Amino acid sequence: MEGLQTTWGSLIAVYLFLGGLGAGCFVATAVIALTTGERFRSTVRFGAWASAITIVVGTLMLLIEVGKPFRALVLFNSFSNLQSWMAIGAWLVFGAILFNGLFALFWTESVLRWAGARVRFLEKKRKVFRTVLAAPGIFLNLGVAFYTGVLLGVLPFRPFWNTWWLPALFTVSALDTGIGLVTAYATLRERGEGATRLRRILEVSVITLIVIEGVVLGYYLHKMLNGSADAARAAQLLIRGAVSPVFWIIVVGLGLAVPLLVCLSQLSGSLRRAAVVLPLVAITSCLLGGLALRFVVLWAGIPSSLSSPSTMQILAGIRFVP
Repeated sequence: MEGLQTTWGSLIAVYLFLGGLGAGCFVATAVIALTTGERFRSTVRFGAWASAITIVVGTLMLLIEVGKPFRALVLFNSFSNLQSWMAIGAWLVFGAILFNGLFALFWTESVLRWAGARVRFLEKKRKVFRTVLAAPGIFLNLGVAFYTGVLLGVLPFRPFWNTWWLPALFTVSALDTGIGLVTAYATLRERGEGATRLRRILEVSVITLIVIEGVVLGYYLHKMLNGSADAARAAQLLIRGAVSPVFWIIVVGLGLAVPLLVCLSQLSGSLRRAAVVLPLVAITSCLLGGLALRFVVLWAGIPSSLSSPSTMQILAGIRFVP
């Protein structure tokens, strides 16, 4: 589409989405594991593997987008430069892949039996290892979710991105999609004692996050519309410009409204006959909306115009540098 940001390609949007989705999955899964033990092993195992796989695939998308994936790995040589958000982000992603992968392995019985036959204490101490991985892993994955927004927000010449409201929005969206995926699985697979209570807690969590995401998204756009001329021009692309059909139909309609209505109907029990179909509809809409959100934010990240006062001030300052 003409007039939109095209420097950062579609694979970046996929990376931002998958990284946030994996982080949200882990947070939901780790909280379930820490609070219920092994009661919902199937859901925990699903969420653990989903979190690990999505972050790995998302990272591969980022490396491919760079154009020379092996050269991009040089980023890891700058791990010691903790003043750089790129270095901090690399640490967070690397740590999430490690923690999420190990957490998934310790919730996979076949792996534990195989490892226990060779290293006996691994199987005996599995509860300890699960707790050790889950607790710090929650904060680590929250950092990954937040970083997906910081990655764009640190670019000063992209006014629509250069705000702390963007990391806040991506973090809430990551939790929304991640917990939504775990909720859909638990609704379809979990039965027996405590399953109904678990589903209700997860559904209330999704409803709360959708409302928060809607508020953050609305305030973010409000700040942009009332900010600089370039920021307002970018925000207009979402509200009534070239991106508006995708924004209103997929991001707001499918991504927020449909999952909200489904969760409310599930809580009220008004559509019990569609108990299998509704979770599938809700999570499909939720994931499409989360992915579309990253695309529209990328498309709206147009650079500052030369007529922008902030840009002119920067250019004026450069002239006096010897």
